[in-house]
Amino acid sequence: MVEFVHHKAELNGLSYHFVTAGQGPAILLLHGFPDLWIGWRPVMEHLVAAGYSVIAPDLRGFGDSQAAPGPDQASGFDLLGDLIALLDHLGHVQVAVVGHDWGAEVGWTIVRLRPDRFGAIVSLSIPFTPRGDASLPQLLAANAPPDFYMLYFLQEGVAERELDSDPKAFLRRLFYTNWGGRPGTDVPIMRLGANGRLIDGLDEPPTSANLLTEQELDIYASSFARTGFRGALNTYRSLHRNWELLAGWADIAVDVPAFYISGDRDIVLHFPGMKSMVEQMTSMLPQAAPPVILEGVGHFVQMERPGQVADLIASFLGRNHPCAGTSD
Repeated sequence: MVEFVHHKAELNGLSYHFVTAGQGPAILLLHGFPDLWIGWRPVMEHLVAAGYSVIAPDLRGFGDSQAAPGPDQASGFDLLGDLIALLDHLGHVQVAVVGHDWGAEVGWTIVRLRPDRFGAIVSLSIPFTPRGDASLPQLLAANAPPDFYMLYFLQEGVAERELDSDPKAFLRRLFYTNWGGRPGTDVPIMRLGANGRLIDGLDEPPTSANLLTEQELDIYASSFARTGFRGALNTYRSLHRNWELLAGWADIAVDVPAFYISGDRDIVLHFPGMKSMVEQMTSMLPQAAPPVILEGVGHFVQMERPGQVADLIASFLGRNHPCAGTSD
């Protein structure tokens, strides 16, 4: 039985909640939207059994961690300060990073900025993308359909009004829509419904079958009912600022061991240009391993295949963890 230890600490001026377990080289696990630390729990159990220690925070604005006051204060640069403070608090000199969704986006930023502290990365769903001539919000505004979910999330005050009104209904549909076990072979589109609400553009589960059990769904719904979605949505609203701040590092290569895992039914993998980015990672990144795409798996790959994902992580980090063979 793995013992999960819950902590609260003041990190970079914010109250943070994080969970630790295990002994051995440390792995920092960064969740995405609309996830929490607990989305990593099954993977954490496998990694502890493989001889690693694991650290899973609720990132700023999620779960039991405090949100920053500004809507654009959840960039990778802001989170870098939080996570350096977390490592210092725990006494870790260097860790490996595993990130999913926007946690992976943060992961790519922090290994670029501070490879001395974050010495390897495993990215789930989000491949490495170079800093281009425009930010993602600018690209979406120019190219995406106006009812695309990310454009909706960028509208401060609009998306949270809908999502806060019934967190469980939204989460039930979102996790189902992005589940690889959903009937059919189509990949979700994630666009607003005819009445301008996102929930009506997501699939209604026809039965009780879903990515999460009812009990697991209750944990997520209870958390977001307490906090609201604003802090979590600010992750999207910080994307342009993150792009602006990254200008000084645009020509700096990510030169740490890197590994990409995704599911073939992940919506992100089917965004325009994403498959090409995945294919180019081994040529763009000096220490990138060949990517792994899991068949029949959706966006939340770590939830659908925790054992397989943990085995892939452990195998990669067994050769590439920055602290392998040391006590840290």
